[in-house]
Amino acid sequence: MPFSRREVLGGAIALPAFVTGRAAAQTTRIRYLLTSPTPTVAEAPHASVPTVLGFWSEAGLDVDVKPFSGSTGATQLVLAGSAEFTMATPEALLVARQTDAKVIAVYNHVRESIYTIAVLKESPVQKLQDLRAKTVGVLSLSSGAVPVSKAMFRAIGFDPEKDVKWLPIGIGAQAVNALKSNQVDAIGYWDWGYAILENAGLEFRHFGTPETDKLLSIMLIGNEDWVNANAAATVKMAQGIAKAALFTITNPEAAVRIHWQKYPASKPTNIPEEQALKEAVHVLQARLQKYKIAGREIARWGAFTPAEWETTQSFFHETGLIPKKLDPKAYYTDRLLDQINDFDQATVIAKARTYK
Repeated sequence: MPFSRREVLGGAIALPAFVTGRAAAQTTRIRYLLTSPTPTVAEAPHASVPTVLGFWSEAGLDVDVKPFSGSTGATQLVLAGSAEFTMATPEALLVARQTDAKVIAVYNHVRESIYTIAVLKESPVQKLQDLRAKTVGVLSLSSGAVPVSKAMFRAIGFDPEKDVKWLPIGIGAQAVNALKSNQVDAIGYWDWGYAILENAGLEFRHFGTPETDKLLSIMLIGNEDWVNANAAATVKMAQGIAKAALFTITNPEAAVRIHWQKYPASKPTNIPEEQALKEAVHVLQARLQKYKIAGREIARWGAFTPAEWETTQSFFHETGLIPKKLDPKAYYTDRLLDQINDFDQATVIAKARTYK
């Protein structure tokens, strides 16, 4: 699901403390937050797959994967030292670094923007300009898709607070009904959110802008003090995700089954398994191309570029989220990139192809 900007107040959420004793001497314990309260199959490459396949444990990590709600709150807990890492969007990181707070991006996971505005295939709307005085449906008004969608309208000269109406429609059956009954003329969603609606029989045409298409999206964010003190463990954490992404790209069906194994509640029980598998793979494939490194400016797992950060911070500066722009290198580190990419990709691909 997309990531809300709801903040966690007062540090009231407590996460498990580090284990002690002999086991602690043998492994490094890492507290790791997802950003959805119920892990979906779309999170398999950075949650269930590295866990079940041992990409972390075999490297000497004991990773405690915790579901959570929202990138902002999760990043705040990492900053507070209540967790070592989260897989999140960059907004809270951008805000925190304005005051030199100790959070840092260490791995670029999803290498393209995840948000678009879309209309049903049969809609008379042919371009964003046709949505003046129309209604755009969103998951909620705090969804991460909302500021990006509003920026798209600003880019074409609209005032998104006056020229467009916004309606929360959730996801699933409620959203399908809103579209079919013309309660909304378009929706502002994220990649696999559209895939869920496509599984319900809908087809979409998508719109974006050059500015929003270049935004950074999902990344591994760490507590900077912990990262500096535990570089080797940070490498292993990120490398496990890289291996899992490569495995998932190679055999998405296996990744779905692994996710169901780890999180049984994520497997639908009201439809035949063959249909459930087909739909889950479709959700997973909505993002697979964005994990791939081939053809990127830096074709390496986890790589950022200064230009990506400059574009992203400029966007959020213009939307008022951050008061000033920093040197782009203030937001991330690439000093571990060589080590993160130091693994045998052919072995991972072979494992995926033969996995049963």
